[in-house]
Amino acid sequence: MAGICAFGSIFGKRRRVPIAASRAPVASGGVRRSTIVTAVAVAALSAVPVLAVGGGTVTGPAVGNERSERLPYEGDAVRVYNVGELRDDVAANALAAARLAGGTGAITRSASIGMARVRRGSSIVQQAASGWAYPMGTTVLPVEAVGPLMGFDVSAALSAGTLVMGRRSADLRGARAGDTIDLISSGGSAMTFSISAVVDDDRIGGTELLLSDEGADRLGIARLSSVLIWGFDSRAAIDAALATHGLVTTSLRIRRTWGPADPDSTMGMSRTKAALGEFQYFIFSSGAVTTDDVWRSTYISKAGPIGRLTLRSGCHVVVRAALQEAINEVVEAGLENTIDYADANRYGGCYVPRFSRLAPNSSIGFLSRHTWGMAVDTNTQGSCQGCAPPDMDCRTVRIFRKHGFAWGGNYLVPDGMHFEWVGERRDQILGYPSRFCPNVVGGALRAADPPQNQRSTMFADDGLAAEG
Repeated sequence: MAGICAFGSIFGKRRRVPIAASRAPVASGGVRRSTIVTAVAVAALSAVPVLAVGGGTVTGPAVGNERSERLPYEGDAVRVYNVGELRDDVAANALAAARLAGGTGAITRSASIGMARVRRGSSIVQQAASGWAYPMGTTVLPVEAVGPLMGFDVSAALSAGTLVMGRRSADLRGARAGDTIDLISSGGSAMTFSISAVVDDDRIGGTELLLSDEGADRLGIARLSSVLIWGFDSRAAIDAALATHGLVTTSLRIRRTWGPADPDSTMGMSRTKAALGEFQYFIFSSGAVTTDDVWRSTYISKAGPIGRLTLRSGCHVVVRAALQEAINEVVEAGLENTIDYADANRYGGCYVPRFSRLAPNSSIGFLSRHTWGMAVDTNTQGSCQGCAPPDMDCRTVRIFRKHGFAWGGNYLVPDGMHFEWVGERRDQILGYPSRFCPNVVGGALRAADPPQNQRSTMFADDGLAAEG
């Protein structure tokens, strides 16, 4: 086999070592969740012919003449996905694009997992009421993908019985490495894991829990969510490969670690909990969901209408305050009639605990943002889920962004009736190729802001469905 550069040029300086590269074909009958292409093996290659860097074929274990080094993990990565469960054709084309660009592709999974308790020895750190659980945003990656992307110390912490927890989530519940955590499987039983490490959120892409494939199998997490690609020869190479395989389309989402910020991206689970509080939830046999009385009475307000907008089911008190400011400015700008209040008051809403319409209803599902009372639906007919283009006035959209709301009109399945609180101003984010209502300055589009590192939020949406 030819010696190649370890992991291509993903992480800056190339370091040439003799390694074996496997470019496995994608099965035509579908894609297994553990599929990895262009996988790199740096382990001892006993009795395997290797072409040494200096030329000549050798047999037997590879022997290095200098100390091996771990490569840093601040490299480029791309995530490709569609609405709902990852389709076989999208997976096959994304993996083929990874090969074409000289990179590595891996299938990822994600879910919202119910957490029953956290224990430290015989002591309880946090425990839900019987039959209830705390929702935990969960990302599943093959360990082969974790090392080069998040650090080899993180990949070493993952096994069938261990997991990694994000630091913000650990702080919320007082958890630490060495504690055990009981998670509810798809069959309804509690499975115990050890928290082997607590890691900064930006290193693990903003998720709450990071599991290996083997750990996810124990829980019955079967839903394939995306293809993660890294190790490609260059940004231009992967962009060209994605286009060649028909992946550059409005029906798919491509997230790049070097891409511009998206004004309509949403908050991850741990950030949402830190801002709006953490509830326990209960799933009825019908699939309906409810939240616990203490959280609901503390945070969900039915204090009356906001202008002409009536929120009959209530709304989170923090979100309600931002919504009042947005509505006030809409009225001051003479745009009040761009909101269909009769429609919004009849069919819309804010606090509506449920699973996402685009995700399965089960113990391993995806809670809607409405469960937090953080999303508001208004023009449910002309800007319905799937209506393209939405009829929402772009001036109103930008006012809502100014007051801390992302807009659903740019979801893969347009959801123009949906405004979702994110707690930060979004009307100043420029240059993102929004399909509808891009931000403007002085009434005109402006050049993109300098690229930002989006690595810290690559997996933030896992657990809270962003597209529905």
